[in-house]
Amino acid sequence: MAIIKDNNKLREWATPLTGGAFVLSAVTGIMLFFKINLGLVKVAHEWLSWLLVIGAIVHVMANWRSLALYVSKPAGRIILALFFLLLCASMIPFGESRKDHPFSRISNAMIQAPLSAVAQIANHTPEEAIVILKSKGIQVEGKEQTVQDIASKNNQNPVKVLDIIY
Repeated sequence: MAIIKDNNKLREWATPLTGGAFVLSAVTGIMLFFKINLGLVKVAHEWLSWLLVIGAIVHVMANWRSLALYVSKPAGRIILALFFLLLCASMIPFGESRKDHPFSRISNAMIQAPLSAVAQIANHTPEEAIVILKSKGIQVEGKEQTVQDIASKNNQNPVKVLDIIY
């Protein structure tokens, strides 16, 4: 598969692109795994990982003969087959979806609950919760208003309102 005439020039930028994009994708992926979501880590991981895909494709094109040699051997075939199976297995819906996850159900219940109930769970009186929210610029009509309603009327994410209360 001699797609590119000058593979050396292609390797000059394809290999560093692939390596750099791998480091970026690996580090941001590990940070997300450990819930370290600083700055633009999630956006960088999701969008700049495309550089890894592009770099890998060009790297394969530039090194086609060497890669074909690896794949022609049993170890290369087995490794590729294992990763293909892992890819397929990762798409099988096992267990509960994120929507049905217990933490998701708990946070949804808290968001739909009146402020008086959420305040009690957060070890505050409803009046204290109102003062806390107002100190952060969140307007509250009353202690029986739901967190969802408070968030909607203040153009806020309901989880942020919960976070303020806690």
